[in-house]
Amino acid sequence: MVTPLVMVMPYKAFVKKATQEGFAVSAIWDPSLASVMPTGPAGFPAYLKEVEGLAEDFILADFTDAEEFAETIEKAAANSGAQQIYHVGQETSMLAAYEIADELGKAVNPPRSIRLLNDKAEMRKLLTAHGLSSVQYAYAQRWQDVESMIGDFRLPAIVKPTDLAGSRGVLKLTDRAQLADWGRLLESYDYTGPVLIEEFLDGPEFSVESISVRGEHHIIGITRKILGPPPSVVEAGHVHPVAESSQTKAIATLTRHLLRVTGYQNGPAHTEVIWTKRGPKIVESQARLGGDRIPQLVEMATGFDIERAIFRALKGEALDPKTRSDVARVHYFSFKPGVLRSVDGLDAVRDLDFVAELSFPFSPGDVIPETVDSKTRHGYVTLSGKDEAETETRLELIKSLVTVVTE
Repeated sequence: MVTPLVMVMPYKAFVKKATQEGFAVSAIWDPSLASVMPTGPAGFPAYLKEVEGLAEDFILADFTDAEEFAETIEKAAANSGAQQIYHVGQETSMLAAYEIADELGKAVNPPRSIRLLNDKAEMRKLLTAHGLSSVQYAYAQRWQDVESMIGDFRLPAIVKPTDLAGSRGVLKLTDRAQLADWGRLLESYDYTGPVLIEEFLDGPEFSVESISVRGEHHIIGITRKILGPPPSVVEAGHVHPVAESSQTKAIATLTRHLLRVTGYQNGPAHTEVIWTKRGPKIVESQARLGGDRIPQLVEMATGFDIERAIFRALKGEALDPKTRSDVARVHYFSFKPGVLRSVDGLDAVRDLDFVAELSFPFSPGDVIPETVDSKTRHGYVTLSGKDEAETETRLELIKSLVTVVTE
């Protein structure tokens, strides 16, 4: 039996996996979102065409026009007969979609749970109220207000916008003099919203990949995060999964507590945690899958298709078992910024049997930028091995094969 489902901003993989699980997807997209997609503006129209080809119905709408957005979702649900409206794309339009779905009685999750997970300030207040993962923090309406508030914190501290994703605008502040440059960075994103100041949490960083099924929260695995050089906190890589230990059990328990107090019911969550001298502390969470190829790492390492599991969960079905016990990692390249003169070794890397994917989106003559966020990194490679040590050895081989010359 085919079940109609309205999805807002469904990625191509989601439409494909939903179809495999017996859903007929009515896909709603905003054609102006090219700048936030990995395809970039040039590849975005073709990407939407592929989504259209996979979906039962395909509708375009302006997500920033509240009236049009609501009318489009309501019409899609009425025309398809869908009893569920789902959004597991980017956070910007997610809360609005769930509020509309809730008014129609078709929300997969309560809007409150989405707000508490996705809004960094709301999540921090919730955790404090429940005595979970308490950290020192302060809320400012504008980045310009941070100057007068930072004296209450011991440096280094973390400053970050409450409503941006992908590490954009997150800074490890070691000196007040950095604030002006940070403000200019936020302005380059056209961001004028509120910001958080948080105590710096020192320790290894992890993310928890979870799937919730009707309020039962399943921890799929824990990923170790590798950061780039300070003061940026942009991810330089991820390793999945981390071997089970008392530490990972405590991280998993804390994550379940968070999901429980938000009231989250169905679907994926990606929760970031730092292990400090005081134990695990939550950094932030989102009601979606992790980015940075993490879903691919999960499948490479364990055989578990976390994207397809989203739709098994939506049906209330048991999740598939894991079939492998390898380790996978993604490494983001970091080269000297400048004009690219030559690159060698990419084909040799792609020919390695333990490499799943390599991306280097530059050609001679292109400018390789300074890495300031997840969208200005220099490409990536995904690979696997029997354990983390083997992936480390294999990564060193990959690095030795690739030569990039810039000037």
